[in-house]
Amino acid sequence: MNKKILTEVFDNLEKALYSDMSIRIQNNLEDGMYREYLVKKVLEKIVPSKYCITDGFIIDSDNNISKQMDIIIYDKNYVPPFFDEAYTIVPIEAVIAIIQVKTTIDKKSLEDSVDNLNSINHLNSKIDGQVISANEVKLIKEKRYIMPYKIVVAYRTECSENYNYEPYLKDVDMLYIVEDKSPLYIKDKKEPDAVVNVDKSELLKSQTQYKLRIIKDHRLANFALSLLEKMKLINNSIIINYQEYIKGTIE
Repeated sequence: MNKKILTEVFDNLEKALYSDMSIRIQNNLEDGMYREYLVKKVLEKIVPSKYCITDGFIIDSDNNISKQMDIIIYDKNYVPPFFDEAYTIVPIEAVIAIIQVKTTIDKKSLEDSVDNLNSINHLNSKIDGQVISANEVKLIKEKRYIMPYKIVVAYRTECSENYNYEPYLKDVDMLYIVEDKSPLYIKDKKEPDAVVNVDKSELLKSQTQYKLRIIKDHRLANFALSLLEKMKLINNSIIINYQEYIKGTIE
């Protein structure tokens, strides 16, 4: 598939998303659940089948819990069925991305979205990964912390055309406003250590070291392909350390 065909596919998908959102809002039929449903349907066309898309809460083995997330993308290969009931709770180690979905972005709603997304910062991922040694034929255990990607998606903005979103992007990896006039903002973290790190304090510090891309054309195509590229950095050779969750139930 050449680049032109690919961008046309995503451009048509973006137009359909905008149209569906517009019809509901113009007829006063819009509600949060339907707005999130529309975004989930688009994500299902982007995200590989090894991942699940849901809403709910994120937990760690120390019994900490996030605020409720509109959308969670997680690796279902590492999550047993009891984490995936109607009241969805997902272990932090399995989470790839979290998304807040808004009808309208203004300063207050953007601050609220960032606050929600940042509620995962106090969670402690305790990854018990195993890698093959380059020097010997043996497995080496490694403990790592991960930082899922934080994304805000909105139908439209009430901010001025030249509004500076950058102060919020130190805490958000992508800001996608669906209406035509708004650019897509993508934060490219400068180091892989900002995604997976053996030191949590270094992981959080690395979130502020990035290059900002502002994209005006083929926004959904760039959103989709950038998300897939970013997902490769987390792409789990990660094993959830269930012993830590056992400890959490008895302490």
